Order: sequence, then C-alpha cells, then structure tokens
Amino acid sequence: MMNDLDPAYEYKLKSLPRGKDAGVPVTFNCNTPHRALVVDLKSNCFVCSCDGYLPIPVGQVQDFDTLEAVWNSAIAKVLQQDVDSGKFTWCAVEHCGIRDRNIFRPIYELAINIDESCNLHCPSCRRDTIMHTSGADFDKKKQDMLTILGWLKKFQHPIQITLSGNGDPFASQVIRPLFKNFVPQDTHKFRLITNGLLIRKQLANSQLLSHIEIFSISVDAGSATVYKQVRRGGQWDVLMDNFDFLTENNKNHLVTLNFAVQKNNYKDLYNFVELCRKYNFAGCIHQLDDWGTWNYDTVQTPDTWTIANGTYLDNSILMPSHPEHRECLRILTDITNQKNKFITYTSIIKKLNNQK
Repeated sequence: MMNDLDPAYEYKLKSLPRGKDAGVPVTFNCNTPHRALVVDLKSNCFVCSCDGYLPIPVGQVQDFDTLEAVWNSAIAKVLQQDVDSGKFTWCAVEHCGIRDRNIFRPIYELAINIDESCNLHCPSCRRDTIMHTSGADFDKKKQDMLTILGWLKKFQHPIQITLSGNGDPFASQVIRPLFKNFVPQDTHKFRLITNGLLIRKQLANSQLLSHIEIFSISVDAGSATVYKQVRRGGQWDVLMDNFDFLTENNKNHLVTLNFAVQKNNYKDLYNFVELCRKYNFAGCIHQLDDWGTWNYDTVQTPDTWTIANGTYLDNSILMPSHPEHRECLRILTDITNQKNKFITYTSIIKKLNNQK
C-alpha cells in the first residue's frame, strides 16, 4: 500500500506526527474511515475528514460506481481495520482530535475538493490567482464531478456534502453548475467553505439554498482596511452585501466566520468580534497553517514574492519566537475574558491561551 505512494502524499505523511511514531498510545475510538470521504485535487479518494490527517488514497473517482464501493475497497478496509484496532498507524494523532475525545460521525460525510479555482489570491493560501476554465485537466475534473453527483443520486443514507476545501465552490466552473442544475434529495445536507463573495449571485435562485446547513466563510479580518490586505482580490462592501443576503434569507443556516491569526491581522481581532456580533454569526479564531505558500524561514533563498510578503515565520504570530507574540496573546486573552459565547477557538489557540 505504501510502496507506490505519490511523493506529495509521502510528504504529508512526514509533515505531521503519526500514530506509528507516537510513544503514547491512543485511548479513544474513531469511526471516521467508515463514514467520511475526501476527494482531492488529483481526484484521489481518502477515507477521512481531511486528506492531510490520513493521506493514503484508496483509489481514483473513476474507480468507483458508488459511494459504498469506496468504503468497501481493499485499501479502505486496511485503513479501517488499523483505526478500529486502535493503532492509528498513519493518522495525524496530534492534530485530528483523537487524543482528546472519541470521534463519532453520526452520518456520512463527503468533501469534494477537486478544484482549487478561486477568485481570490490570499497570501496564506496562494501566490497568484488560480482559475481552471479549459484544458484536459479541467475536462477530467468536470467528468469526475458528474461521477460524484451520480454517487449522490444512488446513495440512500443521510450525508453531509462539503464544498470545497481547496478553492471557492462558487468561483469554480467545475463545481458551480451544481448550484444551478443539481436537484438535492431530502437526505442531502450541504456545508459550504467559501470566501463569501459570490453567495448572493450563485444562490439567489438555487434549489440548494434550503439544503445548506453550514456556511463556513473565511474572513480573516474585521475591517475593510485589513481585509484588503489579507484577502487579496476581495471587496469588503461586496462581502457585507452577501452577509446581508444570508441574514435576509436565513433558513436556519449556521454561519461561521473564520479568522486565521497572523501578523497582518491580529490587531483587527476586536473588530472581528464586533462583526460577528453585528450579524449574529458564529466566529472561529484559529492558527495560521503552513500550506507551503510562504517560504518557511529566511534560510530558504528569498524570491521576489517572499521579499514582499515575508516568510511563514514572519507571519505566524502564534509562534513564541515571534516578536509580537506576547501582544497577540494579550489580545486573545482579553477577548476570551469577555466571554463572547459566539466565539470559539481551535485547540491550539486554547492551549496557547490557557483555556479549558
């Protein structure tokens, strides 16, 4: 299973601590490999909620006729047995949450991440705009999307469909037709990960709107000035108009605004809290992840983009070695002490901030 692994997935395996390397055994249980499926940019299938947590593909989209066939495939069975036995050999046990609790997924989950197209080019994610509109790879993605929709039409169980972890689903010409043409079943519930700028345009007349349970919107700011800096290509007034749309058309959606704390935005945290309060949206404050966009540190040869934007260590304000780290923690502590019930924090933020 590991002999022919793509170098990209080998890199992911080595980038995070795995169960096979852990000195302390995992004492909790997880049913994720039996319930979750992620389809990545290469149309590979992963039986986890995140392809970085268990980066071993069980096959390609076109290898399977149904969702059941994915979970019943030979490699999937090996991974399921490994997790069921408590080994977690290839799992990112320090990051996925299994150290803290049992992970039980009551319904099936499908994350469709086959297209990285996006109308923004945020420094935390990419250096330039990526938009696929033609070519062999684009055609393949469209065909794979049709196959996935075929899976959903045949699937009889409740399932949450997440769009999209690598780009923006509303900007993607691979995924976007879904909002106009797909007729969802009662068992289909959607979770949309988006920058929020095209919600009104794509959903105003869509049958999907009433099936969307969660909008997870990356904002990373609480003011127009900071937003322009960290969400490049975005317009604050357009974002606010889309927030108005969600408020006007609230069909029991849960709306969460996400804030990745970094050097260029941490002083805007107070404004972010007020933004969440204004619209009655939930807010999630989380760490800045290293997606390989920035050079990690100055040891690497700086290029023009790095000279202008800095390295990961320059921007990762939550690193204790960062010169502004203490000031950032002071702000986070202050916000925590305000006990805003609509604001949540990832486990890493909680540990840094001594939260329980």
